[in-house]
Order: sequence, then structure tokens, then C-alpha cells
Amino acid sequence: MVLTKKLYLLLFIATLLVYSQVINFAFISFDDTQGLLGNPQVRDGLSWDGIVWAFTTGYASNWFPVTWFSHMLDFQLFGMAAGWHHLTNVLIHAVSAVLLMALLKRMTGRVWESAFVAFVFALHPLHVESVAWVSERKDVLFAFFWFLTTWLYLDFIANRTIRNYLLMAGAFCLGLMSKQMIVTLPFTLLLLDAWPLRRKGLRTLILEKVPLVALSIAASFITLLAQEKGGAVQSLASIPLSARAANALMAYVIYIANFIWPTGLAFFYPYPPRWPMGEVAFAGLALAAMSIAVVWAYRRRPYLAVGWFWYLGTLAPVIGLIQVGHQARADRYTYVPLIGISIMVAWAAAEAFTRWPQAKNTLAGIAIAACVAWTVAAWVQIQYWKDSAALYNRAIAVTNANYLAHLNLGVDLAEQGQYQTALRELYTSIEENPDQPHARNSLGGVLYNLGRKDEAIEQFSQAIRLAPQDAEPHCNLGNALVDAGRIDDAIGELNTALRMNPGMANAYYGLGRVLVLQHRPADAATYFSAALKINPNFGAAREQLRALGSQ
Repeated sequence: MVLTKKLYLLLFIATLLVYSQVINFAFISFDDTQGLLGNPQVRDGLSWDGIVWAFTTGYASNWFPVTWFSHMLDFQLFGMAAGWHHLTNVLIHAVSAVLLMALLKRMTGRVWESAFVAFVFALHPLHVESVAWVSERKDVLFAFFWFLTTWLYLDFIANRTIRNYLLMAGAFCLGLMSKQMIVTLPFTLLLLDAWPLRRKGLRTLILEKVPLVALSIAASFITLLAQEKGGAVQSLASIPLSARAANALMAYVIYIANFIWPTGLAFFYPYPPRWPMGEVAFAGLALAAMSIAVVWAYRRRPYLAVGWFWYLGTLAPVIGLIQVGHQARADRYTYVPLIGISIMVAWAAAEAFTRWPQAKNTLAGIAIAACVAWTVAAWVQIQYWKDSAALYNRAIAVTNANYLAHLNLGVDLAEQGQYQTALRELYTSIEENPDQPHARNSLGGVLYNLGRKDEAIEQFSQAIRLAPQDAEPHCNLGNALVDAGRIDDAIGELNTALRMNPGMANAYYGLGRVLVLQHRPADAATYFSAALKINPNFGAAREQLRALGSQ
């Protein structure tokens, strides 16, 4: 018991120490800026309006009210101090690691095996993205509620009361409202029923999961609606089912390879034009062979089958058959699934210790060396998340044709006024993937600021062709057309932007400029005032009002 407590404390402290460097990290422009800093409902802290918004919004193409609440609370307590937002992630992650170890220890009675699985969860480099990225708060939250729900499930098994079941279901609901990847939890509970709990009565085991499955289906439906409304779900025309299946098989294998040898990790992995058929066939055969092998070995080594199907099953919602976003895979998707692989390794190693006691020291040395190597790699990987530039430059260095990294880096450089450097990054991004409306729009903005107005108009027009329902390029094109003297065309574009997004300060500003040119100062002042009401820091609109007032 004393050893177990010491291991809990060691695990918690080690996690905090390795991730302590995040206290000096900034928010990054990938999701943090738009989803948190640019979102007044979250940035303004806890409020009744914010709570209602969190339950009813599909913002960021997702539905996770509990995650929004946690971000609101952080802004309420810490304001814009990014380091404390990061530390909230770290603290939840460290608590979850201890809870995972306690959970496995409770189910199996095995200390060292449980500690190994929890250590890998806490300090493997693949999990850095989930912890060191503020916007991935949803990952650390859903994992915490996953482990808490499982703990309460064990309480329910020990004392089958309605109260215990409702407590378990309540924790599961909180997990669903954090991130819907938790929908596979009922499946993993069935796996745990088989081993290590060794429960009997399949019909009863299935029936007691039915309410949880119903909750999973409801949450999945809400999430799918939010993702489709937000345009995050890719059509079969853009990514055919055959390409998705090939990528899924490769992703399953690559995640395992990265578990063993975690190098070349990046925040974004571009979807490949195609995978070599030989590699896809090998991946499919390897996965099938492993599945057959663990089923064949189930009687003697049930932990292999449980760990393996935990891995396959928990990854299924994000493996890409329903493609959300443009990534081929993502490190954050392994946050809970790799627990299955860790279970396989830990219990197989323990069996090897028993079977070959003469090799115990050698095997222990290998395990310790692996843990030390993973910890060092995690420490280094965390540093790439210190700011946007470090993150994007790292992705460019370790991946091929990473158009999103070039795009994000170019946008950041443009915001810093480094237009020539930004231009190079944006052109590279478009060369690697020409069909990016945001890249075209951003390139148009840089060209506009450099005085290359005709080229800017062309890029804004291309952005509209690619994303006709996006208000921003319509607004930017409208303002550029005002400068070009094409007033009628400009009015059309600016009004289109306002129909799509009535809160666009730049569109009001552009229409105000049109009215100035039409010698209608009173009407122009109304539009400049509307722009300032939306954005009180809009200096150009204030200058225009001041100029009108002096006339």
C-alpha cells in the first residue's frame, strides 16, 4: 500500500514537472485565437448568456458545453494569462493519470503493470498535443470523465443500485459534453467485463449498457449536425471512400509505429494524394493477423485481446471513415486508444518476467530505457508548442507539403507586418494545395497591403469561387473594388458580406467609404458608427468619422 501511494505521488509530480514549462507558453493562432481569444462568449468569463450559448452553439463545428464552461472559468480566473490556461490542462491530465493507475490497480490488483500504463498515458510524446494545446481542453476533460465513469461503473458492479447507476451515467454525460470521442466507452466496459473483471451473463452485460449507448447515439447525432453545419464533414466527392479506407488502415499502423518510435510528430498531417497499394495491403494484413492472433490467444492471455480491441474500437470514431477536417491523422486521437496498446505491453512484459526470471533484469532495463526515452522526447516535443511560429516551423520541417503550416505561418507573419516573408509562405501553401479559400483570401490581404490591388482582387475572387458562403472574402473584395473605383460591384460584394454576417465591421466601413465617395456624409457617418459599435478599436472608422465631423 505504501509503495502504491508513493507511485501515485511520483506519477503526479513527474507529470507536473515535465509539463511545467508550459507556464511560459503563449496561446497559438491555430484555434486558440479564433475559438478562445476571438470568442467573446468565452473570453468574457462565466455568465448566464454564456452558459445558454454553450448548450446551444455548434461553434467550431462541435458541441461540447462542459469544455466551454472550463474555458470560461479560466478566463474568469486568469484573464489572458496563457500560462495558467495551459496549467489547467496539465493539472487535469496529471489527475487523470493517477486515476487511470488507481482504476487498473483496483480491477487487476497489479501495481507495476498499472503504473506502466498510467506512465505511458501521462508522459508519452504522442499525448503532448492533447495537453500542451489549450484548445484541446476537450481531450483532457473527456479522458478524466472516461476514467471517472469507469470507476463509478465498478461501484455499480459492487452495489447494483439505481443511485450508483445514475452517478455513472451522470459522469458519462459530462464526458459526452466534453468531447464525443467518449462514445466508445460502453464498448470498452464490455471489454473490461471480459477481462479483468471476468463477469458472466452476456445478455445482462449488454442490457446494462443500453442507456449509455442511447446517450452515445444522441450525442453523436448532435455532433454530426454541428459538424455538417460548420462544413467540417468532407464529402465523398472530395475524399472517396476507398481513399478513406486506405488512410484508416495506414493510420492504425502508423499510430503503433509512433508509439514505439515517436519522431516526426506534427500538429497537422496533410491527407496524402494516395497511399501505395503495397503499403495499404501490408497494413490491412498486419491488422487482420494481429486480430486473429489475439482472439486465438484469448484463453491464456485475455489481456491481449482486450488491449487490442480497445485500441481498434476507441480509434474508430476518428479513424476517418467519416472524415471531419482535412488531416490524415492526429496525435491527439491516440490519447485514450493507446491505453489498449500499453495494457498489452505491460501485461505481456509481466508474463515474460515470470516465464524467464533469468532475463528479468534485462527486460526491466529495456522498459526503464523506453520510459526514459519517451519522457525526454515528450519534454522536447512540448517545447514545439511554446508559440505559433515554433509549432508551424516544426511541422514544415518534419512533414511534406504541409500547406496548413505554411498558411498559418504566413497569416501570423502578415499580422506582424512582415508582408514579404508572409507572401512567400502563402504562395508556398497555395502551390501545395491550390483549393484553399482561406489561403487565397489571406494572400489577397497581403497583396492589398503591398499595394498590388489588381492581384489582390484576383485572389479574393478565387477565394469566393472556392467558398461562396464565406463572408470575409466578399467583404475584402468589396473594399478592394472601392479602391479600384468599381463602386457598383463593391456595393454588391459588401452587402453580400453583411447578409452572410451582419457583424462584419469591415463591411460597414467599406459601405461608409462608398457613401463618402457618393457625397452622402450623414449616411456614411451612420455606417462608420456601426463599424465602431462592433469593433471599438477600429481606428480607420474613427478617423473617417473625425474627418466627416470637421467638414
